[in-house]
Amino acid sequence: MPYLGLKGNGLLTGITLSSGMGFVLFGYDDGVIGGLLTAPTFEAVFNLSSNMQGTVTSLFIIGALVGCLFTGVSNGRWGRLTITHIGSVILSIGATLQAASFGVPQLIVGRVVAGVGLGLVTSNVIVWQSESAPRQVRGMMVASALSLLIVGQLLAYWIDYAMSGYTSSVGWRFPLAFQAFIAILTSVMLFFMPESPRWLFQQDRTEEATEILRLLQTHKGVVDEHALASTIADIVEALEVEKKQAGWKELLTEDAVGSRRRVLLACLLNACQAWSGSTPISYYTTVIFENSVGLPHQLALLMSGFLQIWFLVASFGTWYGIEKFGRRKSFMFSATSMAIVMAILAASLAVNTHAGGIVAAIMVFLYQSFYTWGFMGGLWCYGPEILPLAHRTKGSGLATACLWLSTFVVVEFVPSALDTIGWKTYIIFAVFNLAFVPMVYFLFPETAGFTLEAVDLAFMDKEKGPVKRADELWQVIKRGGDIGLREEVAQEKKNQMLDVEMVENV
Repeated sequence: MPYLGLKGNGLLTGITLSSGMGFVLFGYDDGVIGGLLTAPTFEAVFNLSSNMQGTVTSLFIIGALVGCLFTGVSNGRWGRLTITHIGSVILSIGATLQAASFGVPQLIVGRVVAGVGLGLVTSNVIVWQSESAPRQVRGMMVASALSLLIVGQLLAYWIDYAMSGYTSSVGWRFPLAFQAFIAILTSVMLFFMPESPRWLFQQDRTEEATEILRLLQTHKGVVDEHALASTIADIVEALEVEKKQAGWKELLTEDAVGSRRRVLLACLLNACQAWSGSTPISYYTTVIFENSVGLPHQLALLMSGFLQIWFLVASFGTWYGIEKFGRRKSFMFSATSMAIVMAILAASLAVNTHAGGIVAAIMVFLYQSFYTWGFMGGLWCYGPEILPLAHRTKGSGLATACLWLSTFVVVEFVPSALDTIGWKTYIIFAVFNLAFVPMVYFLFPETAGFTLEAVDLAFMDKEKGPVKRADELWQVIKRGGDIGLREEVAQEKKNQMLDVEMVENV
């Protein structure tokens, strides 16, 4: 039986877990390198300076940037899952190179190769999941997959801690090699999952796409034929509206569905994530606990592990809030809270006392809560939602590339900043977070509850603008109404014809 015989919620759960494994990979690398940088057995082999620590960490990001750009250039030619399989294989090769390293050059090559693989995985798997999910639970599904990213970080920190007692190089080689196992497991799971139905429609594989949608919309053995027909009609309408605007040239011009603006919004939001402070917290948690808070190495590793447990527990709140409160409110609440936490973190480190160190540790824990409630799950959910179908692959590749590029800059900047200006580094992130609030309010329309195709409607209204129009549509959804792209476009054409008739009668 195809897809292990799964249907409805069972198939959606399989898709979420398979997508989540791609983010386990992401989270594992986020956590594993930070715990190894200060390990005595790792330092004995590589003896990295502060600047070189940043370079080794960030070159992985350059590789991921290349992988994302390849996704954009490929324009979905080979499907979401095929590219993800390729990325998993490349990442496993990179992990093997790192684990077998006896010098900095080989370690760097392994980091870059693994980065390329992760870039391919992250820029495809989230689009695949978003295009397969029903609008009512799309945010929750993505948020739950992002919780598995935290599982990856948690796994990395506790493996680092478990291996820290080894006095041989196996203490750091095994954690790096373990990435290959996760990558292979991700690829195996994806072999049993269906391709994105929206991508299949785009490739004129209508029968296969329809069958997958039918399986996804089967509940207790029953298919809502009306809902299925409506979904198919919206996808076909979106392809019709966007079919003349699918090239790179059209991406650089403002078309009927606002493609250029939407890609720029996705890129801007992704670039903001690293400057929220998530990158130094993720990559340098152990370093922060050791150097900024003053904990010994073993205790710093232990605290990092407990932090990830808290991060995972806090992420469950996103499953509910991302749909209940919408994307915009989640982003603004998250940014405001992170700004306050970063300011208090800076102040507590500035006093340089034991009590200040305790407050700083508490702020790191609070930061993880506020980050996951908005800019973590929300960002990965919002990108595929805001992008039009014709440009979703290109846009996702470019947006994720912006994430990795900004992450590279921050990772290069943070070690030197912590060495030179210390606590003032966190003031910089507080200012950025504060700036995100008006940016989201004025620029980013709501997408919660919309079908991916219905988002087009917000950008097709040139008079009201996307933020105001999306808010009107969201109010309809909250009242239990339904919005279909096909019906709205037909009504818009009818209104235009009536306007023409009125002018002619005058």
